[in-house]
Amino acid sequence: MSSQSETKQNNKVRYELLRPQQIIAARDKVPVAYIPIGPMEWHGLHLPLGVDMLHAYTLALATAREIGGVVLPPLPLGSESFLEPDRVHDRGFTNNERIEGMDFPGLLLPSLYIKENAIGVIVRDIVNRLKTQGFRVIAIVNGHGAQYHLLSLIRIAVEETEPGKVVVLHTLAFDIGPGKGGHAERFETGFMQAYFPDTVDLQALPPLPTPLKNTEVGILDGPTCDKKPTPDYTVRLEQDPRVAKVEEGNEDVVTGVKRISKQVLEALETWSDPKASAWTATRILGYDFPARRP
Repeated sequence: MSSQSETKQNNKVRYELLRPQQIIAARDKVPVAYIPIGPMEWHGLHLPLGVDMLHAYTLALATAREIGGVVLPPLPLGSESFLEPDRVHDRGFTNNERIEGMDFPGLLLPSLYIKENAIGVIVRDIVNRLKTQGFRVIAIVNGHGAQYHLLSLIRIAVEETEPGKVVVLHTLAFDIGPGKGGHAERFETGFMQAYFPDTVDLQALPPLPTPLKNTEVGILDGPTCDKKPTPDYTVRLEQDPRVAKVEEGNEDVVTGVKRISKQVLEALETWSDPKASAWTATRILGYDFPARRP
């Protein structure tokens, strides 16, 4: 799809660009609304702060183009917590630093993290207003993986699902499969190269083969996030952002749309069932909340 053609297709599903009768027509055809969300967060010197939000928004738009529905403007919201001592150590610090999320000491600019309770109020209110507009499936498309951020959105999905009336989904924009799950590394960089190339500046990083030290650049590979750092606390070459590929960024969106579409289509088939349930990250992360009863 050409850039101009893709923009025209996006405009047909962007909630803020639709007139009331167009929203109603889209809802009557496919009663799905997508809420993309992600924080303004440090992603190295080579990427913009909005990576997580842009990732979620891109996948939401692509999914709506594929299966229908409307996409709300992306929410620049995400929370983080202060790292436990073992996670501080895994990133290469001494355990004495008080670090919130990716805001490592010495980095140029802190992230715009928001408290979970504030995010919860905003997202829950939006979900409830979409209910009054008659949407039967409301998909929160989340681009951020912080634990309490996830739990806040998962709780909303579970508690706001009303079996027989509406299903609220919490879906992940990112892939947490083997070799993935890092921060500002090869795969996030590849996505940005593919969809927002003008925002990427690999020249802002030291040239290869200079290792990227976690503490100095605020970039983490997947194993480091999974408590398996390298001995010298540097980014593994296979996940180094300097070896990112545009093709992998395109594939990221293709596989992400398949994943989210499957969840949304399942919800469309079951929302009217009194036993319908939310699709949440609990199925991946092992958390559990009691569902609302009809």
